[in-house]
Amino acid sequence: MVSIQGLLTGLFGFYNTVFQPVLSVGPYLALTFFSVALAGIFSVIYWFLLDIEKNKNLKEKISDTQEKMKEARKNDETDKASDHMQKTMELNQKMMMLNFKPMIATMVFVGLIFPWLGATFAPSVDLKQVDSTSYEGNFSYAGETNKITVINETEPVLQVDGEEINQGQKFNQQGISWKFKRFGEGGGGYLGLTGSDGINAKINAVFIPLPVSPPFIGPALNWLGFYILIAMPLTFVFRKMLGVQ
Repeated sequence: MVSIQGLLTGLFGFYNTVFQPVLSVGPYLALTFFSVALAGIFSVIYWFLLDIEKNKNLKEKISDTQEKMKEARKNDETDKASDHMQKTMELNQKMMMLNFKPMIATMVFVGLIFPWLGATFAPSVDLKQVDSTSYEGNFSYAGETNKITVINETEPVLQVDGEEINQGQKFNQQGISWKFKRFGEGGGGYLGLTGSDGINAKINAVFIPLPVSPPFIGPALNWLGFYILIAMPLTFVFRKMLGVQ
């Protein structure tokens, strides 16, 4: 039986080959390309699978029912307000079911591409122990591979092209800063789905440094934050253009 790890490894190899020209222009332009492309694809999926006219009618009915509910509450007509609320909930449920098919199709697409994006822009580099304190591995991006070494004595130190980087510090490669985030066991690859469960070095591309460190985000936008920053407004625009919103 083929494992998820095996499937993703093969899929990642295919993506690396197909998208190598895109990745070679640099992480910023590459991720911008993927963000725009995915926003467009997801919008087209909704346009193709969603019954737009029915969805529009449901939205209008929900808006009308909500207005009636507000009016009933304003006039202290509790029973009418309750009836309108119940009807609103039923209409919302119908609209949710109407959106279920395009949502599932979108999630399948997300499951096929997002793990690769994570493994590309936030890789966990598998390391091989060469002596009591030294570990070696290969950090690859866009077909370019750099040998890295981690010296784990009092604190892990990453060595890349003769530069020494402490855990939590950054180094520059392929026109962008990368942060040496973690050194340790397990969780190899994106979400632990690819790579080994052995020793690895977690490295994150730093797309936009932030002046503050918000909760759950940290001091910089990683690939996912950068993707959301670009894709969300574009998705809104594309859906407006297609009449899906």
